[in-house]
Amino acid sequence: MFRSRWVGAFSVLALVVSACGAATTTPPAASTPSAASEPAASGSALRTISAPATAITVDGSPADWTGIAGLDLTLEGIEGVETPVESKQATIRVAHNDQFVYVLFEVQDDYNWTDTDAHLTAAPAVMWAVVPAAGPHMGPEDRQGKGPSLGKVDIWHWELECAAGKQTGGEVSGPGASADPGNDEGCNFDDEWATSPDDREDDNGTGGQNSLLGVWSHTNPTENAAGTWVFEIRRPLQTGDEGDAQFAVGSPAWLALAYWDPDQTAAGWEDDGHAQSSNLGWIEVTFK
Repeated sequence: MFRSRWVGAFSVLALVVSACGAATTTPPAASTPSAASEPAASGSALRTISAPATAITVDGSPADWTGIAGLDLTLEGIEGVETPVESKQATIRVAHNDQFVYVLFEVQDDYNWTDTDAHLTAAPAVMWAVVPAAGPHMGPEDRQGKGPSLGKVDIWHWELECAAGKQTGGEVSGPGASADPGNDEGCNFDDEWATSPDDREDDNGTGGQNSLLGVWSHTNPTENAAGTWVFEIRRPLQTGDEGDAQFAVGSPAWLALAYWDPDQTAAGWEDDGHAQSSNLGWIEVTFK
């Protein structure tokens, strides 16, 4: 786990709306899907995606996602870091069955991977609102993530310390000696929570666990070759972990994405340098 800022230009949009006199409401804090409502941090129209019911095999291949509509988006480089971060084109798809939620996160970027230094390898993260009011910047609403916390978020943070095609995450690996339950000792695919960028932790509270399973691949796995990263993930719809978002058919959930590029500096990506989706707020996901 590393600590970083997950921020963007979203609060600027929120301030513009407020200045124009638009009414805003704050939904009651809740961690269950049945109590969910539109997040308070919604300065622009939410992007939306449907998660259909289907069968998915988590193997790092997008083949069984054919026919499932995805959302194409630009991950904007984070602002305020010493070394600029390039924007990236990405696609997100979400599906489910009666047991699991599935995520396919694809990012267009060249191939860099090594098992000796995670900063020289690409790294993705998928974040969900645990409390509907939470902002898309690791809980706070303001662009630098320094404002008051609006609620807890669930972060699936993946440093690719194991090779392509290998199953990673807490479903196949324990946390390690003296480590929090959200840690993945085997391949560093951690289940984390946060209320602000400075308070990120591996899951460690009531029912703390890591029930993630992930497999990654790249369409052109030759050093520096152009192509697309494929990050395929599943997790049970419901868990007993207070640090986890909970999902239910017919209910919305709110999603944000981040990507760390090893080409950011000669030494790889920096902890607070990433491209992210939160500049336009949450992505609303409906489980069909």
